[in-house]
Amino acid sequence: MNLRYLKQLPIWITTLGLFAGTSDRKTAMQEYNPADCADLCWRATGLECEESWDINAGAIYFQARAQGVDIAVITQDRNNSLFPVNGIGVQPEESLWWGFKIGGGYKLFRQDWRLTLDYTFFNSVTNSELSTSYGSAFIPSIYNNQFIGVGIQQNFQLFNNLEVGTRNVINNVQLCATRPTYIDKRVELSPFYGLDFSFLTRRTVSVFSNDFIPGVTYQRYPTSGGGFYQTYQKWSWWGIGPCVGLATKWFLDYDISVYGDVYGSVNYGSSRCRVSSFSRPALSLAFASQTASSAGFSVPQEAVIDNTLFQFAPEFSYQLGFNWSKLTEEKDLLLQFNLGYEATYFFNIIKTVSPQLGYKIEDGAGLGIQGLVLQAFLDF
Repeated sequence: MNLRYLKQLPIWITTLGLFAGTSDRKTAMQEYNPADCADLCWRATGLECEESWDINAGAIYFQARAQGVDIAVITQDRNNSLFPVNGIGVQPEESLWWGFKIGGGYKLFRQDWRLTLDYTFFNSVTNSELSTSYGSAFIPSIYNNQFIGVGIQQNFQLFNNLEVGTRNVINNVQLCATRPTYIDKRVELSPFYGLDFSFLTRRTVSVFSNDFIPGVTYQRYPTSGGGFYQTYQKWSWWGIGPCVGLATKWFLDYDISVYGDVYGSVNYGSSRCRVSSFSRPALSLAFASQTASSAGFSVPQEAVIDNTLFQFAPEFSYQLGFNWSKLTEEKDLLLQFNLGYEATYFFNIIKTVSPQLGYKIEDGAGLGIQGLVLQAFLDF
């Protein structure tokens, strides 16, 4: 054999290998089918890999709770108006109320990104029945203006009766982009990122009546004469900021799965507090004529403090429950229902004004809502 041909053998072997590799790659690309990515699509057991829309709507049954909103203290000694004895703080009652959730999304086939817009609304109103101290006494909290009424300090004014009314209005909007990162036949994990916008207000009205002063026979605020001492407090907050979260689903049998959603955000916005104390005495004319400073005693007076500040406030929410889903035979329509428990907490948004001689803002507290969620989803 000619030695020249023997030296060319490695070149021919290399060329043959490159041709074979190119042919195999071309064959694989020609046989590629988007349906093969089913395990990477949004529903591990579901929809075809294509662009699709989804909508959702649901009902929520929540209760709101706030911190740092004491309305009164109960003292155990009716003969001591200098300081509360064995004092116990009084918090306003909160009732369960209905709200709703609505939203929608659009899923792109390219890299499976999904854009969503979701809105939550909750409104609760609680009017407590007339409370009686029964051997004790109600003392208005430090958040009341204690100097209305001819400048007489009322730090430890004692009352027999107390009525309270509260209202919470919460709006939350989220614009997010989400994409599944790990899916198999049993597990779906989908992180999401976006913007969170929250707007909420809280109002509390506390009405004290039938006061008494140790050693004195008359009353300044008897209900029989229409007298009362009232404090109105309103907190409002709006904020917007980035949020990040994770949606997960663990598939069981019979189209049932366990789901969980969690997110956190840090919003920047405005926190406002308005405090109004109103004194409405009801003294008899006979007593007024015998009192040197009776003019101020019998005239209604009001004092208002309004404060606004800008700040950062974190927000955290999680939801856990069961999901039932049903897919059509054509794999073009998916119906789902969620039944779960949700809790959301807004940190550091309750900034209460303390109307003392030197007005000051008390440290911020938070407002939380929690309860049941029943939500329906339609993907098409």
